[in-house]
Amino acid sequence: AASIGQVHRATLGGGEEVVLKVQYPGVAESIGSDIENLMQLVRITNILPKELYVENAVEVAKKELALECDYRYEASAQARFRELLAGHPDFYVPRVYEEHVGRRVLCTEFVEGVPIDQVAGMSQETRNRVGELVLRLTLKELFEWRFMQTDPNWGNFLYDPATGVLNLVDFGAAKEFPKHFVDKYLEMVRACAERDREGVLRASTAMGFLTGDESDVMLEAHCEAGYTVGLPFRTVGGHDFGAGSLVTGRVSNLGGTILKHRLTPPPEEAYSLHRKLAGAFLACIKLKAVVPCREIFLDTYESYAFGAAEAEQSAAAAA
Repeated sequence: AASIGQVHRATLGGGEEVVLKVQYPGVAESIGSDIENLMQLVRITNILPKELYVENAVEVAKKELALECDYRYEASAQARFRELLAGHPDFYVPRVYEEHVGRRVLCTEFVEGVPIDQVAGMSQETRNRVGELVLRLTLKELFEWRFMQTDPNWGNFLYDPATGVLNLVDFGAAKEFPKHFVDKYLEMVRACAERDREGVLRASTAMGFLTGDESDVMLEAHCEAGYTVGLPFRTVGGHDFGAGSLVTGRVSNLGGTILKHRLTPPPEEAYSLHRKLAGAFLACIKLKAVVPCREIFLDTYESYAFGAAEAEQSAAAAA
């Protein structure tokens, strides 16, 4: 079952094996009002601290859920990913049968595979490879395509042991990221990996994570959280995700300080992006994979064209 519908295996008239996703009746119409009712309860009871900026998170969630309820959007996103990964030896995106797609119904090719949690029981070599594939794909989505499937559910990555291919499904949470944001975010990740305090603060302020008026306590916690998340990209050789949950534990410990002292909510793009990045790291932790994160990141950084899209748009406008 999907979160807002049911998923069935079916056969088309021509014999094609497909997956048919059918949305529960009334889900799309009720989501907005359900969320608003919940927010009314939060406002009345005042059970959440204002520093959570829950209103901002809820507004982002409402936009994302509205898209996820329209299976025509998911079909177009899946078709786009299928084109982006066409011919790739390690990834496969199932075909969309557009003639059988509607706002509440989605029909796609059936593919074999097991989710990440089942890959965790396979050999270390296989776990390392699948972990590396997940991380490489995540960085490619953000820094090459700027178009990311932001739902990190382990069931969306189906590894086929017979072919060694990672089949990708469920694109309802696919999201586009603006070039200027991705430019700054890449700079911030590099600064976190290198423990470059000034670089972290400069990029964080430019993106809106910070206002520039934060206390020293907040700035210190913000930078330390960044350094912790950047640790896999700082490790020379393979980063061992099986050597304890250092990243998640340290970030959780810093969370209280950040929550208490922050002055602004994160930018809208950060909610879904950080959900996906956290999911990629958690998948590697689940797999206890050893992944050459620094090598992958530096390859991405060195091949990235900063500001290119804006320059091209400006030149086109001038012409």
